[in-house]
Amino acid sequence: MFCKIWERYFLGQFIRVFLLFLCCFYGLYVIIDFASHTSISYYRQGQLHLQDIVLYYLYVFASRAEILLPIALLIAFVKTVCTLNTQNELIALMASGIKVKTLMRPFLIVSLFCTLLLYANEQFLLPEALKKLRRLEDSTKHQRSRNHPTVAVYHLVLEDRSTLLYQNYDKVNERFFDVFWIPSIDNIYRMKYLSHNQDIPLGSFVDHFTRSQSGELLQEASYLQRTFPEIQLNDELLHSAIFDPDILSFSGLTEQIKSFSLIQNEKESKVLTAFYWKLAIPWLCFITIIGAAPYCVHFSRQLPVFLIYACTLFSLIAFYMFIDAALVVSKRQVIPPFIAIICPFLTVFGFFQWRFAKL
Repeated sequence: MFCKIWERYFLGQFIRVFLLFLCCFYGLYVIIDFASHTSISYYRQGQLHLQDIVLYYLYVFASRAEILLPIALLIAFVKTVCTLNTQNELIALMASGIKVKTLMRPFLIVSLFCTLLLYANEQFLLPEALKKLRRLEDSTKHQRSRNHPTVAVYHLVLEDRSTLLYQNYDKVNERFFDVFWIPSIDNIYRMKYLSHNQDIPLGSFVDHFTRSQSGELLQEASYLQRTFPEIQLNDELLHSAIFDPDILSFSGLTEQIKSFSLIQNEKESKVLTAFYWKLAIPWLCFITIIGAAPYCVHFSRQLPVFLIYACTLFSLIAFYMFIDAALVVSKRQVIPPFIAIICPFLTVFGFFQWRFAKL
């Protein structure tokens, strides 16, 4: 691999443009985003540490890598191959007996390597990054928006088959707000807060209701604070109920999918959608290269480089937006997750693979 001079030359030109675009584009995004956030008076009230800023933008990069890497690959590929084409270097190499598909081999290897990087990111880095990002966003949310929570009721079925009803969940302090714990229909606890950031869950401002012989629910006792060793809250259960399936890794999603039935509810559809998304989106790196290759190696007296840039970038962004829209439709159970996510990828991959094979 890369033992020939022309392969190392192609690879050097490609990696140089790839890293230049990635650093410049994301660096500009960091500067604009940081300037817009620090201009808000609420953010200026707190002290910003360099370590927190660096970690925050590393997390943001991990969450945006699925689109940043394909765009960087596309820009670097078009720039490198079009330059080689206009300078007649491709023709010289083809005249020596090297096929066009062989000349594209270094770029395909790099795209497959980026695909593996995205798979590793989806499994190891992205779940932790999304957790930290959402906690940071909750902790820096404007005070006015925190005082007006969304009116909704969420439920959580515990391992002992008891039910937990709550209004919202504070990810920063790791506690539920406005909670009803229902061990049975005759035994109900209502509490303002239920914290689980210690070994035993702790309830604050607790009211205990029991059903009398006449069938009425009566308040039996009140506590300022009360521990609930009966409530078993493990991390896997919390992540599946409180957090979106997007923050789960491949292994976590696979474990949940094993227990699914043929007819999925809304929660199971969200898990399947997240799994198919994580399974398909890394291949956008490979599709980008094989899709742009036929246009970049087209031999003509005046190669329309600007038109190639515009069309390929527009096609990549449009396809990503289409898949992102299909993600929402799949979560709402309008279209089955496999058809909404996998079928468009297979269709586009098959078309560009056929065009690439004709080179």
